[in-house]
Amino acid sequence: MLAVTVARSIQSAMGDCQPMTRFQVDKGLDAICGWLLPPRCVLCGRPGQRPCLDLCAGCEAVLPPDPCTLQSGPHPIEQCLAAYAYAFPVDHLIQLLKYRGQLAVGRVLGVLLARSVHALGRHRIVDCVVPVPLHPGRHADRGFNQSAEIARRVARVLGLETCEGAVGRVRDTRPQVGLRPEERHRNIDGAFVARARFHGRRVAVVDDVLTTGATVGAVAAALRQAGAASVDVWCVARAVHQERIDLSPRR
Repeated sequence: MLAVTVARSIQSAMGDCQPMTRFQVDKGLDAICGWLLPPRCVLCGRPGQRPCLDLCAGCEAVLPPDPCTLQSGPHPIEQCLAAYAYAFPVDHLIQLLKYRGQLAVGRVLGVLLARSVHALGRHRIVDCVVPVPLHPGRHADRGFNQSAEIARRVARVLGLETCEGAVGRVRDTRPQVGLRPEERHRNIDGAFVARARFHGRRVAVVDDVLTTGATVGAVAAALRQAGAASVDVWCVARAVHQERIDLSPRR
């Protein structure tokens, strides 16, 4: 409770800080929280990594890297980055977040994704991050948006702005799991609309898993229509059975 109280007090005092100031305060806040509540690995239960990563170095070392980390995408996507392959234990971590509501895992995945983005320097050419939205009904049922949980931590680590709610899911589509690539594109067509203007802004769309690219492609198209100058896609994991992902939206 003490850590939560300290965190809320600092955040309320931050007000309308400039992005760089907020970044510095967030780093200090993470250090304080890590001291008050030492991190614990979400996979094996051993001590995590200071200041506040709930994943030990041993478990991090066995996470399967994506064989094609950075991939050029056709319009409307500039580049698509996936930090890991969707295989054990990354798939297990994503399922813990998505289906069991273990939000601490979302923070872990966000830090790991941010590290991959930083290593490739993609954060330097992005102004803000936009999580893939859920339909309001599905959001209400689940209680959270797994992509938003990841995106918040990515933005925090990299010192970027998070634009939650800037893109809405206006149609409640069938779950994408189990659909063929063409069915995925048809299923998601017209499901997203931008609710803010992005004139000249460079945006990164954040999601948990990249399979065919149908969902992120549709979100990117909505952002382009709202004036975004460029759209990157940053995902925690890429489905390993896809040799090359078609990121272009289908009409």
